[in-house]
Amino acid sequence: MLRNKAVELLKRGARGARAAAGAGAACWGERRARNMLATIKGFWKVCRYGDLYMVLAALAAQSINISVGFCQGFSAVLLPQYTFEYPAISYEEASWIASLGVISNPIGALLGGMMVDAVGRRLLLQSIVLPNLVGWLVIAFSETYVFLCIGRFITGFTIGMSTVSYIYVAEITTPEKRGVLSALGPGLVSTGIFIVYSLGAFVHWRKVAAICAGVSLLTPFLMYFVPESPLWLASKGQMKEAYNAMFWLRQNNNTAQQELMEFTKDRKAGETMTFRQKLNLFKRRSVVKPFALLIIFFIFQEMSGIYVILYYAVDFFKSVGTSVNEFTASIIVGGVRVFMGAVGACLINSFRRKTLAATSGLLLGVAMLGAAVCDSVNGPPLVKLACVLLHVSFSMVGFLQLPWIMSGELYPQDIRGVMSGATSCCAYVLIFFNIKTYPQLENLLTSNGTLYLFGGCALLGAAYCYFFLPETKGKTLTEIMRQFDEEKKDPEAGYVKEKPGLEGKPVQRRHSAGASVNLEKKAQWAQEEKKTSNHCE
Repeated sequence: MLRNKAVELLKRGARGARAAAGAGAACWGERRARNMLATIKGFWKVCRYGDLYMVLAALAAQSINISVGFCQGFSAVLLPQYTFEYPAISYEEASWIASLGVISNPIGALLGGMMVDAVGRRLLLQSIVLPNLVGWLVIAFSETYVFLCIGRFITGFTIGMSTVSYIYVAEITTPEKRGVLSALGPGLVSTGIFIVYSLGAFVHWRKVAAICAGVSLLTPFLMYFVPESPLWLASKGQMKEAYNAMFWLRQNNNTAQQELMEFTKDRKAGETMTFRQKLNLFKRRSVVKPFALLIIFFIFQEMSGIYVILYYAVDFFKSVGTSVNEFTASIIVGGVRVFMGAVGACLINSFRRKTLAATSGLLLGVAMLGAAVCDSVNGPPLVKLACVLLHVSFSMVGFLQLPWIMSGELYPQDIRGVMSGATSCCAYVLIFFNIKTYPQLENLLTSNGTLYLFGGCALLGAAYCYFFLPETKGKTLTEIMRQFDEEKKDPEAGYVKEKPGLEGKPVQRRHSAGASVNLEKKAQWAQEEKKTSNHCE
């Protein structure tokens, strides 16, 4: 009897478990269906409200950075093959092949900075194809060392002028999307480097140069289908074209009007300036301070060894000494850069800029010091390779891309192109000296000493970013500029300054939607109260 009851209870329990499992599966299926529906709705909202068009325009502009990656990574695969073909090449001549791809970067940056405000962001991005295509063809068909150096010098203009892509992306994107879309630039640079490293391991360097020449036609083709920066058009008084461009990007009439209204109100103060007042624009605190902050950031970036590993990847691994083939190690580095570039693009929208920069500098410094210690105690070669890979990984989540991104964010609209070009010019000068002097530095300090130097500079850079770097996450370009403004600004620089009190002229303050509130009545009330108090005294 008891046995039959036990069997019956077990059967009931089994039926209940099956029913519960069925219900759970049904609930799981229902949740999955709801998630898929939410994804579809989210994608429709992206298409409907313009984020998709904004993303496509940003991708078109950032595609130039693939060619930048080709230029930066090419020397790492060219030098081993070229020195094998021509053993008589000296160490000094080899260093010129690497550094000549950098020495023209400052010239390109200055030239681009002067042209970007004159011809526009879109046209300049399309015109970069000229030095890019010519330089790669000269390299591909070069028969002498001199022509090879000339080709490297010409392609260097591409890197310098390409910084206009960060200006274009900063001006067409919303504050919420600006960080991740700007971070696409360094990610695509890493993609270009990875492609060149991979091709260089199996293909002759002349064929690699020919492939790079073909890819250089991608950016002008894509930019044909996207509009000019609406902020640049508005700054030139082309309001109809500016509205059409903004509407194409946002796909929303109200949003387009509000953003243009926000921008044009900021432009009113500078519409009628003399030449002297325009020169005074460069003396403003909102220009000098971000310039100084970015240059110091770039100094720590170059001295952390990021670009040395980039330009001398194969030779660097050979000098450090790893058990992995040098070409294989460089391909691994390229793949790590691509993956971590994507991770960095995701993190940039979740964390503050200074937090990412400081954390990135701290971790890559620790990784480089780990490689130095391992080298000092003759540790396993794989451990040194792992430390270098960690250094590359951590650099891609903040320390590498943030100064480039912020050079398109921190400056006022009226001189953003010129100052972004000047900042990039100084950065490329620093990179050139870093690349050119690395062989001499390695001979002076040994490879182990350079590892300690790179690690120490990275740690100092992390401290600098934590204490001094301004925050730009989630802020409009106007809000970013205001945090550098002085409390009392110079009227000669084209600004009408707001004083601490409510006395004087009416003050215009804008809300986020672009509307303005006239405080004239409040100012009058304050003046009346002051007169009353003086009369009572």
